[in-house]
Amino acid sequence: MISISPDPAHPRGGYALLTLPDGDLAGETTQVAVFDNYSERYLGEAGWQPVKVLFGPYDVIREGGQARLVIGPEIVNQIEEYANVKLFVGTTEQDVSWPDDVVPAPGAAKIGGIMGTTLKDEAPKGTLTAKIPEPEPVPEPVQPENAVEPAAPASAEGPAGPEKQGRGGTLIGLLVLVLIAAGVAYWFLAMDSVPEPVAEPVVAPEPIADADNPCGIDALSAIDGFAAQSDALRGCAGNASADVALGLLERAAAAGEADALLLFGTVYDGQVNADVIEDQIGLTFDDVPATAAEYYARAVAAGSETAGEQLAALCDRMSTMDDTLAQGAVADYCGN
Repeated sequence: MISISPDPAHPRGGYALLTLPDGDLAGETTQVAVFDNYSERYLGEAGWQPVKVLFGPYDVIREGGQARLVIGPEIVNQIEEYANVKLFVGTTEQDVSWPDDVVPAPGAAKIGGIMGTTLKDEAPKGTLTAKIPEPEPVPEPVQPENAVEPAAPASAEGPAGPEKQGRGGTLIGLLVLVLIAAGVAYWFLAMDSVPEPVAEPVVAPEPIADADNPCGIDALSAIDGFAAQSDALRGCAGNASADVALGLLERAAAAGEADALLLFGTVYDGQVNADVIEDQIGLTFDDVPATAAEYYARAVAAGSETAGEQLAALCDRMSTMDDTLAQGAVADYCGN
């Protein structure tokens, strides 16, 4: 059976830990393929495709009767939570629902999710939204009651009839409307032609060089051995950030250094405090006993005696817990 969980060495995401029974996976390395049961396509480097692609090879770590391997952003960043996929790990295959706690690395662009849909572009219905105002009707002049209407000039055709006077007034009214409409249209066109102000580019300040900072990642990484690095890090309390501390810790833990594995277990163990590292530098996580137990066990295997004492105390605490992760950690790391 294949189980999927976040890789504790990368708490910010982008990596997943695949665990199988030791007998289900042969060799020191293996390859992984992913099949989307919904679209019936395989995962590739550029998204989902009809041809099967094998990622890897990945190193296989064997501990306590289990085989583990870590897959990275090349797979994790392309799968959405709860996706129904089939995993191929070596010769083992299994349908799984991708867990929601295995997340992409922050800031990483996902190449393509399984359940993604294509958005339809809707063209704008119109660029002119203002309504042209209708001209107000011109009031007819009021004639005084006693006013004498002037006599119409005589013409060869006879006196002007009401029909001719009505036609002239209509033509004048139409001409007024045309002029008003033309003026309004010109106003809108003039408004559209006014260029928008262009904002001046903001020049970002040049980053401060880290090479001359004794509490920066470059200077601390240059120190030989994580034990010496952690001593220097504690001396930088108030000047070193939690990101710097986490970067040093991840590198050393990936290299299998016992002191780094012990410190990783400590920051996940809510009953143990890493003094300056947690209180002043601020590198601390929520209490996750199962993850702390795994790091303690790895530190013990790397030769740490302190890790064995802290693991024993943690095993006593987890023995009273009834959640699945804690009980699984007891079975994996607390056996005598």
